[in-house]
Amino acid sequence: GALTTLLVCGAAELMFAQSIAFDLSDIVAGFKFVGLELVVFLVTLLAAFAWRHLDTKRFHAAKLASSEEKLPKVIFSERDVREVPRSEVESKVPGSLQWSIAAKNFIQALACDLDDIALHARDPQSTRTVNQVMQMYEKLLETLAQRGMALPEVANHARHTSVDVYSSLVYCAVRASRCHLVEKLLNDMIHQGVARPLHFYESTMKQLAGVKKYKLALNVYERLAKDGLQPSPVTLSCLINFAVEVGELRRAINFFTLLASQSTPSIRAYMTVLRVHSMRQDWPSAIGIIHDMKRKGVPVDTLALNVALGTGIVADRLEEVEAVIQEAPQVDIVSYNTLLKGYAQRSDLIKAHQVFQSLLLRDLKPNAITFNTIVDTAVRSCEFNRAWQLLDDMEVAGFAPDRFTCSIMVKGITKFGERADGECSAVQEAYIKNVLKLIRKVATSFDKPFLSQMFHAVFEACGDVPSLAQEVVLEMRQNQVALSSSTQKQLLRAITRMAKK
Repeated sequence: GALTTLLVCGAAELMFAQSIAFDLSDIVAGFKFVGLELVVFLVTLLAAFAWRHLDTKRFHAAKLASSEEKLPKVIFSERDVREVPRSEVESKVPGSLQWSIAAKNFIQALACDLDDIALHARDPQSTRTVNQVMQMYEKLLETLAQRGMALPEVANHARHTSVDVYSSLVYCAVRASRCHLVEKLLNDMIHQGVARPLHFYESTMKQLAGVKKYKLALNVYERLAKDGLQPSPVTLSCLINFAVEVGELRRAINFFTLLASQSTPSIRAYMTVLRVHSMRQDWPSAIGIIHDMKRKGVPVDTLALNVALGTGIVADRLEEVEAVIQEAPQVDIVSYNTLLKGYAQRSDLIKAHQVFQSLLLRDLKPNAITFNTIVDTAVRSCEFNRAWQLLDDMEVAGFAPDRFTCSIMVKGITKFGERADGECSAVQEAYIKNVLKLIRKVATSFDKPFLSQMFHAVFEACGDVPSLAQEVVLEMRQNQVALSSSTQKQLLRAITRMAKK
């Protein structure tokens, strides 16, 4: 029993010792964990102190920058930096900011105004009108004048250059049909010391020409030339057109001469100057342009050639025109019609017939204008029978008589008074009847005013012949053409004479 008791006591002591050991190990582990947490806490605390120190520096820097940004709005929104006492500035500005910063911010504010002007002037969707934009611009100029500054000084701090601003203002003025402001803007550029580059001048002229302000565009060119700039060939071609539009033909020729000295003119420039010579009836200059085109390798198409030929016809240089047509490798029916018109004006049916045969030999097909022109030549020459034969040839060729044909034949009635033969009355009566047949044939394709004009012209020619007068009146009624008061009186006189006989 004693042994058993001893064993039990030993086991109990052993278990107590083990429990104490376990408790000690737990305490040691706890101390280790607490130590680790303490280390983490200390590291975190140090990091927080470091971050707070850096954030304080950033805060002071941001506050300083904020005070700089607000400086123009607080001090210089109404008064010039030069007018504000330095002591007042220093009292409202942090000590680290100096007077130069205030001046810079004031100029930057003006630069923002300059950018606003350029943006509103150029933007077609802007709600500001041209008056408002110009008011903004004038106010800026007034501010600059008061402070002895020029616009380029402000533009150096803006997103837009001085030329960009004025280009936008020109665009705004032209778009609003206030083109008279363009010259004022150009004067302002000179006063402000803003250089006018070539592209600015060319853009301004192009915009003015787009709204048909050709005279103003030419005035802009004068400023360009005064600045010693040389316009590009494209601009010179445009200037030729501008001068023609305002009727300054001599100036248009000078522009073309300047263009030809710089480069080979375009076909458009050649055509324009050919029309100028045509308006001046200058045949030598016109044919000289054709020779110049050949010399410079510019293709001479029939359009350019025909313009020159028309000039020769107006100048009554028919023989020279005919020689050019015969030598030209490429001509068309218009070339021959132009020559036929010249001989019609001379009433030279023989030469007109020769020209007609010449165009047939060159395998050219005559058109309605060709036949009408040669018929007109026959009527002007008082070759009435030949005129009716040519009219038959015209219909055989597939061309129906038109209003020009009728006008030619009706005008031919007045030619009978120029004939001295005794058969004038009989020939005239037969001619009038043929004219009435012609009108009757094509009456449905003409409008009432034209028919009325034709019938009244015929009636006036045959008023002394009652039977013809009655026939004309009958045709007028069938075509629902009203008699004029003078025609009614003339008809009454014809009936009275017939009754007396």
